[in-house]
Amino acid sequence: MTVLTSTHESGLSMLSDAELSAALPTSTATGNSRIREVMAEVFTRHHSAVLAYARGYCRDPQTAQDLAAEAYASTYLSVARGRGPRYAWRAYLMACVRRTAMEWSTQTADRVVLPEDFDTWAERLADDAETEGALLAAEETALVARAYRSLPERWQVLLWFFVVEGESAAAVAQRMSMTPSGVRSLATRAREGLREAYLRAHVDEGTGLECRYFTALLAGAVRRPGRRRGRELARHLEECGGCVRVAEEFRRANRRIMTTSLVSALPTPAPAPVPSC
Repeated sequence: MTVLTSTHESGLSMLSDAELSAALPTSTATGNSRIREVMAEVFTRHHSAVLAYARGYCRDPQTAQDLAAEAYASTYLSVARGRGPRYAWRAYLMACVRRTAMEWSTQTADRVVLPEDFDTWAERLADDAETEGALLAAEETALVARAYRSLPERWQVLLWFFVVEGESAAAVAQRMSMTPSGVRSLATRAREGLREAYLRAHVDEGTGLECRYFTALLAGAVRRPGRRRGRELARHLEECGGCVRVAEEFRRANRRIMTTSLVSALPTPAPAPVPSC
């Protein structure tokens, strides 16, 4: 789908994803132009990440392009009907990719590749009235799993046995050749590491190296709001609208962290089995 509207002219490029949703018109009968502007910005902002995600389901680059375009078109139609995401545009688009891949696999299995856990994921979907919520919940779980896998293996092991399995500190200490107090101390660090990794999982993998460096700093700054931002980070935020939006995404995700346990959101069995030390 070709995007023709200039989002810089409409002033949407500086808005957060939540503000983009709020900018949608309440009446689709008279707001088609505004919908196109908002969806043009959504495309510009998230297309590279959605395309990278689609490649994981396809046997060739052209099919990935088609799959990403179909996800965008499906989202556009939902928005035009007064539905669609309230803030999680990227998760919604990726959920559409996964749902479309499921539909295509029954017709063109030679073009689409489904992951091993796909059947389990599909079984979690509710009826049509609740499908969108179920899709978003599934993608949220995928973000947590990606964050978990990015941790050092020792942290993964400890979190799994001490937090998920609920083993005692003494049992985990024996398993990992540590002291019980060492287990508790490392668990605190591992939990915080998971939270920061979860924030970073929201960032587009296609982000440039410079911005990737600063988004890593942002994750720590959001988790420790009392600490002053370094001059280097503050200067970058004055110049980079993209990282300003990332900071807002991090703040929203951090609020979700404060009300839920990321470890409890991990799929069972553990994503990527971890050996004992």
